[in-house]
Amino acid sequence: MEMRATAKLNILGASRFDFDGIQGVKVFAQKDSDPTNLNVIGIEVVEFSADFGLFESLRGYGFPMEFNCDLQFGRASKGKAGAKIVALQPVKGAAPSTPAKAAA
Repeated sequence: MEMRATAKLNILGASRFDFDGIQGVKVFAQKDSDPTNLNVIGIEVVEFSADFGLFESLRGYGFPMEFNCDLQFGRASKGKAGAKIVALQPVKGAAPSTPAKAAA
């Protein structure tokens, strides 16, 4: 079963990989901190996957930056639960000439 959601994320940056024909993107976002959690100091980072085409659409933005993100939840590698960014739109700041959207 596939679940979808929309979230505003403070994206810190992204990296892409292309290894033996396997391509992907990792997007890093700041997790909302819980001031009552004494086990965390500083910023927590959460990782999302994305399609390879999304990476180039992020060029030209200054990071960190807030984006409205369309998320898809499902199985990731090794059968674990994972979240994937399927589309995003900047909340504020200068934008590239085309809106960021994952390539199909």
